[in-house]
Amino acid sequence: MDQPTVALLSAAAAVAAAALAVLRSGIRQRRLRGWAAWSAALASGAAAIALAPWSATPGAPTLPAAAQELLLLAWPLLLLAGTRQFHARLALPGDERLDMLALAAAAAVAIVVRLLDPVPAGAPLLPGIAALLLHLYVAAMLAAGRSSDDAGALRLTGGAVGLAALAPGVAWMAGAGDPAAGGLDLRTLGAIAPLAVVGFTLLAMMNERTARELVDSRRRLQVLAYTDTLTGIANRRHFELLAARLLHAGHAPVLLLFDVDHFKTLNDRLGHAAGDRALQLVGAGLRETLRAGDIAGRLGGDEFALLLADVTLRQAVGVADRLLQRIQSHAPAQRLPRLGLSFGLVQTRAGETVDEALRRADQALYEAKRQGRSCLVTAQGEEHRPVFSESQRLGLTEA
Repeated sequence: MDQPTVALLSAAAAVAAAALAVLRSGIRQRRLRGWAAWSAALASGAAAIALAPWSATPGAPTLPAAAQELLLLAWPLLLLAGTRQFHARLALPGDERLDMLALAAAAAVAIVVRLLDPVPAGAPLLPGIAALLLHLYVAAMLAAGRSSDDAGALRLTGGAVGLAALAPGVAWMAGAGDPAAGGLDLRTLGAIAPLAVVGFTLLAMMNERTARELVDSRRRLQVLAYTDTLTGIANRRHFELLAARLLHAGHAPVLLLFDVDHFKTLNDRLGHAAGDRALQLVGAGLRETLRAGDIAGRLGGDEFALLLADVTLRQAVGVADRLLQRIQSHAPAQRLPRLGLSFGLVQTRAGETVDEALRRADQALYEAKRQGRSCLVTAQGEEHRPVFSESQRLGLTEA
């Protein structure tokens, strides 16, 4: 076996290894699309390279040469087909029917020229020209992709196919269609480097897509772990975590604990769907009323907590007032009666934990319910000896 044959078979083995790597990666990550066509594209290229020593030999059988001709035409179209599937949302120009039509036209030209006997002058140039146009078509389709994530990889892939497109025209012009003159070998050699680049790029795109999806999945899981799905605000765990950070930083925010008055009656009378709409209305009111530095959370059931930084007790009462007015004004649109809220309010202290502040606020909330609901009560003093203010309505139940 001569040295050129060994070199070609080594190149074919390298491209085949890339095809197996893409196949293995695709099988392990079945959620990705296009990997089967990509693997077939590389396998076609590897087979074409492996057939080159026999198809280019003078007097070689027609079948290996024809098979190699078709494989050299097929791999760019398989690459494009896989890219259309992998980037389904990218909407590359053209479609699969146009791709198949281009491949069929190029293959028909190659087959017809081989069947001609005698071969007219200039006819051997036609398969090379058809292959050139086919490669340029694929390169143009790939280069037209505008994916923000894989734009560089798509351009590199398109450039590789464009590089392979130059070899057939030069080869057929140099060899005038005579395999003994090296025309077919030049076409094969011209495909080796592009196939290697394509194999590396495809693996990189698949791995990067998997890494992005993993990051997105972790982010979604984190949101689910920290967010109350019904109201869209922080759940108890996340609220306590954020509140602890704020208190640990030395701030003394105002804490408001509140719930929906007669929520159980609302559920019993209008159904749980109405109760869910009421909770969603409260969540929307919190998101629209609070500032960026404020913390809101649903502690469970119909109980909510607010932590307001850099406000006085009087300003916190105003926040509660605006929140309830916003909720009451939007209740009719949600097919709900006018809701009432009861608030317990405390000024947090230096060194106080979240649980300690919540317990004092819970005492104030209980006192607000005892004093008639739909009001706000402030708790001062120690937890074991609280001092409550008189209930403040401040328009909380006004229209």
